[in-house]
Amino acid sequence: MKTTFLTLLLILGCNAFAQTHQLVKHDGTEHVVNYIKNENNVIYYSNPESQEQQKISSFAVASLKNLKTSNLQTVSAKVAVAAKCDFDKVIVLKQQDQTTGLKQAATYTGILNKTKGISSVEQAEQTIKSVKNKAAAKGYPFITVNQKADGTYEAVAYNY
Repeated sequence: MKTTFLTLLLILGCNAFAQTHQLVKHDGTEHVVNYIKNENNVIYYSNPESQEQQKISSFAVASLKNLKTSNLQTVSAKVAVAAKCDFDKVIVLKQQDQTTGLKQAATYTGILNKTKGISSVEQAEQTIKSVKNKAAAKGYPFITVNQKADGTYEAVAYNY
């Protein structure tokens, strides 16, 4: 009987101390979540009905509102890329976790830009700039670039 009572008390007690927040994404959808932490541009949370930890890119989230205190915390501003001249606004995401919650929009493949007399680091920078131009022309604010060993690359563009 004591074990049953203690288990019931723990289950109900954990929900009473949860940090319930309203997560608003840049695409306009809203979710009620139990906020855990924000680390390396990734927000960790759980649904109020379950204890399973989930994650979403902070680039996909506009704001977090604490439902108990009504504090509104802006997580990220929406990146608006209107034309090819806005290529400097395109963000290169380094980790795969940072793409969670964003929609895959396009895939670009090609050969790394090779110019005689420049280093491999400069080649990679030129390739990234080229992919940023392609993504900006289509209005995609995020890209990931994966370089392959055979001198080719695969880039993926993401949108909200």
